[in-house]
Amino acid sequence: MDRPLILLFSLWFVFHRAGSCCKEEILQMSLNCCNCNFSVVPLNLSKNLRRLDLSFNPLHRLYNKQFSLVSKLQLLDLTRCSIISIEDNTFSGLDKLHTLILTGNQVKNWSPLTLSGLSFLNRLIVVETSLTSLSELPLGQLTLLQELNAARNLLKTLHVPSFLFSLHTLDLRANQITEIKENDLVNLQNANISHLSLILSKNPIQHISPGAFRFISLQILDLKGCFSNADIMKANLNALSGLRSGKLVIGHYRNSLNKIYFDNGLLKGLCGMDVEELTINGIYFTSSKPPFFDCIKNITFFRLINTNLEILLNSSASNIEKLELKYCLIPRVPSTFITKFIYLKEIRITDNRRLHDFYGDIRNLTKLELLDLSSNKLHLESCCANIIYNVPVLQHLNFSFNIHIGLRSVYLNMPHLRSLDLSHTKLEGVGQFPIFKLLGNLTYLDLSHTSCHFLIHCSFCGLDSLEQLYISHTTFSAEILGLVFQNLTQLRILDMSSCSLQHIPTETFAHLILLQVLDLSKNRLLEFKSSVLNPLIALTILDISANNFQGLSEDTTQIISQKISQNMAKFNISQNPYDCSCSQQTFLLWVREQNNRVLRFSELMVCKTPEYLHGLQLSDVNLNCSLSLYIFAGVFAIVISSLFAVFVYRCYSQKYFYLCYLSCQTHKNNFTEKDYDAFVIHSSLDEEWVKEQLVPKLEDGNPSFQLCLHYRDFLPGIPITSNIVNEGIRRSRNALIIVSQNFIESKWCSFEFEMVMSWQFLESQCGVIVIVLEAVKDAQLKQMIGLNKYLRKNTYLKWTDGYLERKVFWMRLTEALRQGSQTSRYAPQLEDTCEDMLCDKQCEQNKMNLEK
Repeated sequence: MDRPLILLFSLWFVFHRAGSCCKEEILQMSLNCCNCNFSVVPLNLSKNLRRLDLSFNPLHRLYNKQFSLVSKLQLLDLTRCSIISIEDNTFSGLDKLHTLILTGNQVKNWSPLTLSGLSFLNRLIVVETSLTSLSELPLGQLTLLQELNAARNLLKTLHVPSFLFSLHTLDLRANQITEIKENDLVNLQNANISHLSLILSKNPIQHISPGAFRFISLQILDLKGCFSNADIMKANLNALSGLRSGKLVIGHYRNSLNKIYFDNGLLKGLCGMDVEELTINGIYFTSSKPPFFDCIKNITFFRLINTNLEILLNSSASNIEKLELKYCLIPRVPSTFITKFIYLKEIRITDNRRLHDFYGDIRNLTKLELLDLSSNKLHLESCCANIIYNVPVLQHLNFSFNIHIGLRSVYLNMPHLRSLDLSHTKLEGVGQFPIFKLLGNLTYLDLSHTSCHFLIHCSFCGLDSLEQLYISHTTFSAEILGLVFQNLTQLRILDMSSCSLQHIPTETFAHLILLQVLDLSKNRLLEFKSSVLNPLIALTILDISANNFQGLSEDTTQIISQKISQNMAKFNISQNPYDCSCSQQTFLLWVREQNNRVLRFSELMVCKTPEYLHGLQLSDVNLNCSLSLYIFAGVFAIVISSLFAVFVYRCYSQKYFYLCYLSCQTHKNNFTEKDYDAFVIHSSLDEEWVKEQLVPKLEDGNPSFQLCLHYRDFLPGIPITSNIVNEGIRRSRNALIIVSQNFIESKWCSFEFEMVMSWQFLESQCGVIVIVLEAVKDAQLKQMIGLNKYLRKNTYLKWTDGYLERKVFWMRLTEALRQGSQTSRYAPQLEDTCEDMLCDKQCEQNKMNLEK
């Protein structure tokens, strides 16, 4: 077959395949054809396309005017398409394209007309394209280009051509630049520009010629991971004399094992620069004197990442206005160090995994406006007057993602505070006392995932200016729900998702006439009365998805229709167990009449009952509700009731009690949200290993997993069997069994294991991962018939000594948890022949390679 026929066949194949493979993300505007095995660009593309993703298709070559039919295109992604040749004028006609992505294509030749026609191009990404020089790219006619990303190429020198004056970002990270000569940046000196951000991180720079950066002004200069040791860093920082930069970043790239230790004169080169913001990453200080602080008098923003603070505790005051300490090895907030910076306006001390306490205070910081202490391990018994003493203008306070914060109403006297974030932290006092009574100017309050239980009507008293309230994963006493929000007349956003709500009193939102966004999703509501919605005249977004609605009443749908015709733009009622019988005919007709742009996620609105319509979308239901159907439905209901009575009788026999209980829980709510990656079943005597080894590695690792733990996540005041099923098994994708001698001897552990195995039998949704923590006596193991049988037929993980073995252990456990609900099918693959061949050198090398 000759070449023209082959080309015609390819075009015909692509034309017909495009419709089935490509996904239209936005109707006729955004098309995703990623990994569709196209060898040529499809011809049947909409002329109105704005975004086109052709990544991971074997295109190999791009031809003249190949994209002329999609002249309105604004973004074109050609990542890893094996392109080796781009003909002249390939992109001709794309005069509206602002982003072109060519990552991972080994283009052999860039002719002067390769990028012709891209007069409005703003971003060009040529990562991993084997470039050896920026001069290879024909960029002279791209006068509006602002970002050039040429990371991970083969550049050995930093020579910035004169036609790159308009750039705002030049990203050359992870190339092979070892030397920066004085003439490399001469074009930047002559241009006198100050808006360029130059990213040189992860280049193995050995030498910078003195004066190479003299008279150059940059927005950002990023040199992370460029200097392999302290001597090279010291020499090259001195060579940067004369540089003016809004932001300078030095030190390691992320967290490196090869630490650079500070010595006298290491950062002396800062004295020759004019820098506003300094970021130091991964430099460890050992000296007791801070000789470089005299060199940062003009710095207003100081960031320390992945380092310690020994040298800084005795530092003198400076003009620093913003201070950030992140991933630092500090056990407590260094208040003595902080209070010396009397001009501070913002303090961010975040993601410090050893930070558990706040001794002292930060008094007399009269200019402080923001204090962010999120994502630490803080455990404070009382907050906050003893910490924030004489800080008169504090406006933003963040204690989110910590362990425990004890709040006292008399202490929360911060009249200027505008935002308070306490989310994902165990709180004490909230909902039991009027904690917030003195926060009259607060506009933002986040109490989500705090498990607070609101008991008093005055839980939010004093918050008369509040505009945003997030209380997801909290609970309310039924007696106070109707009046608890009555003073929040300025509220615009209210998130009450996952609050275990079963009923909403009519007067609950009566005073929230300015409310625009209301989220009641993932609760247990059976009905939604029109009287609840009536006062919400400004409502634009309403989410009542994932409740227990079988339908909505005619009054409610009328009110919602009125609001849709007025202000409401989004309404989400998906993921409810809808009844598609004739009793809901009015509601079903209403759904079919709605605009899907307002009715969000309508594809997830499906029938649960009757059985013959199970899974059908509501918009596709077409009922014929005659009298005969009602008679049939009545007879059918009687038969089902009789069968149910027999079922209940069997369930209450001792032999089948737990299995039936689980079965009832299964059918009670098929839409239970899986909030946890794993429910950890262990003996209380092994709790130390769980807290010190398992929890930090999985919840603080990358990727991070959410575990369900008895001592932390079970609800108080509820029978433990209900907690095991409702809070542990039903809300977890996996069960993590920690087998030890203590586990074998525990009756509760045996009970929990049997419950998990029964649940897996009923639903096949709960993965089981077994970790053998220590050797177990065979005689006792045989007494637990279910566990003994499981261990003989399935593979499990072993906790053993040895650096390599534990690396492999954590890697396999992480991979198993990633499988989600498929873990049980994955389990047999957790171990391989290396488990019994650790003495074999080749196998050990395979494990080391796998670890890397």
